[in-house]
Amino acid sequence: MNKKKWILFFENILKCISTLVIATLLGLLFQKLGFTEANIITLYILCAQVISVITTSWMCSLVSSLASVFIFNFLFTAPRYTFLAYDPGYPLTFLVMFIASLLTGTLALQNKKNAREKEQAALLAKNEQLRANLLRSISHDLRTPLTSISGNASNLLSNGAYFDEATKQQLYSDIYDDSMWLINLVENLLAVTRIEDGKMNLRTSTQLIDEIITEALHHIDRHSSEHHITFQNPDELLLAKVDAKLIMQVIINIIDNAIKYTPENSHIEIRANKEDDFIKIIISDDGPGISNEDKAHIFDTFYTGSSSVADSRRSLGLGLSLCKSIVTAHGGEIRISDNIPHGCVFTFTLPAKEVQIHE
Repeated sequence: MNKKKWILFFENILKCISTLVIATLLGLLFQKLGFTEANIITLYILCAQVISVITTSWMCSLVSSLASVFIFNFLFTAPRYTFLAYDPGYPLTFLVMFIASLLTGTLALQNKKNAREKEQAALLAKNEQLRANLLRSISHDLRTPLTSISGNASNLLSNGAYFDEATKQQLYSDIYDDSMWLINLVENLLAVTRIEDGKMNLRTSTQLIDEIITEALHHIDRHSSEHHITFQNPDELLLAKVDAKLIMQVIINIIDNAIKYTPENSHIEIRANKEDDFIKIIISDDGPGISNEDKAHIFDTFYTGSSSVADSRRSLGLGLSLCKSIVTAHGGEIRISDNIPHGCVFTFTLPAKEVQIHE
């Protein structure tokens, strides 16, 4: 028996003993208040049922049912404090009590098992629905960039000699944009899969937040030049123990999302400050904003919203869902709010690391 099984075994024993002690104390109270033996028997039957619910083994139901009979015989039947019984009807009472306790306990255990199976079935159905949504989204959304890449490449191969330099540069640019979008999509898909499977191990180290933000800004969408992106470098050193690559991905996803859903010449501002024991990173824009309906689901997997600003190539709705998973894995929180007078603000927190100065 491994360590986990031993721990579970002792937890079950402790739960059984505690429940039986509580039932016995209540039984003594009932006796003092003048309740009949039938009421006390019902109390022990309820005790067996409770034990079946809070423990994980059918043996607990059996043992608690037997223990209930012996405790009732010892404390509540004449002669007390012995396992004898003067009344010839007591053996039948004990048998009925044992059977009733065992049956109710077994039924409670079976109901708990059925509930667990239903929960697992619901989780499996949810995962199957997620897979179906993913396949449907991929089949729909990957077709556009792949068709664009293959079509532009075909044009360059077949008619490249007849194109002027400006046309060639535009085709190269379109191919680059579509390929980068596909690369970002694949990275998000892999990251989401690792998080959901519990295989994403955070490689944390103490990092300067401003360096992470600055590096992230070097990897954002090439169309960032069409927007005004500013980073207000904090006056103080902000340190956090994080997986720098993943936090960069959070910042990149949020900024790319702002670039995609705001018109040209919009302003995107990044700020960072310390609040209590957390580093707060705020990314705001002055675009059209996000409706209250979309806010409620913006971090849901596969939710794409209904903005009319974005181009015809839809997102799979993984970026912001991934952001939430990464921030939560670091022990922080992420939320969205309105930017007055218009636009939206994404705010996420990370546990701060104290600056240590060695003199």
